[in-house]
Amino acid sequence: MFTIDENGIGHDAMEVRSTDTDRFFKARIPFFFSMLQEAAAKHSTKVHCGISDLVAAENKTWVIVRAKMIIDRLPDWGENVNIETWAENPFKLFAPRLVKGMAEDGSAIFTTISHWVIIDIDRKRPIRPNEALKYFKLPEPEVRYIDPDIGKLRIADDFRGFRLPDFTPRTNYYDTDTNGHINNVSYINWLADAFPFSFQDSHRLRTIDCHWVKQTFDGDDIRVETYSESDNPLEEDSPVFFTRIVKKEEDGSLSAVFEAETEWVRR
Repeated sequence: MFTIDENGIGHDAMEVRSTDTDRFFKARIPFFFSMLQEAAAKHSTKVHCGISDLVAAENKTWVIVRAKMIIDRLPDWGENVNIETWAENPFKLFAPRLVKGMAEDGSAIFTTISHWVIIDIDRKRPIRPNEALKYFKLPEPEVRYIDPDIGKLRIADDFRGFRLPDFTPRTNYYDTDTNGHINNVSYINWLADAFPFSFQDSHRLRTIDCHWVKQTFDGDDIRVETYSESDNPLEEDSPVFFTRIVKKEEDGSLSAVFEAETEWVRR
């Protein structure tokens, strides 16, 4: 059960189910982003600013813009991941959220710094971050603090040594969320699907820094592009890739809807 302590820190525990695992009975990449999304949704709902509350009362909604996640290890099927989550003071135009996942012995499983905004649906503009964070009690820095400055994300032009074959995903009903657009976790699924099976058998994700650029909807013409600076990254021990997901506009041009830099390590 999700609880909030006297410092404003949310606590929960999430079990790794068989449907959350890969062929090695280890947690799949999307599971980590599902935990991030679930922690944010539960915390917001608990303090009466969840999406359903905001849409009903003010026609506003939460949107994730950026996230940087470090995965220390992949938990096993049946393992419980203990979650801590809290909001930080505004960073630029964003309402930062920190989510940490830990094993029963307290060792780190993953850490995520994420940037969120509340969008006024009618005006299609974000509200000020102070207004978005007014619902939460922020922990004192000596209790919990992680710098929410993720830094600047590199671009595709920085990764021109190698390119995987483009991947064309097919959207389905379960890719869409309550707002009618493609859920943020679906982009993570598509990123992973672009890599060969053999590479994912030999490597696992260590770090991902990603940016959701714009919304997409069922029926959009989507393509996943994957680049690397290296000549033969699939054979390296710690390769780095850049993923750009683009959609085809009505005039035939391509516009980026999602970008991410990923670092992988051997299993």
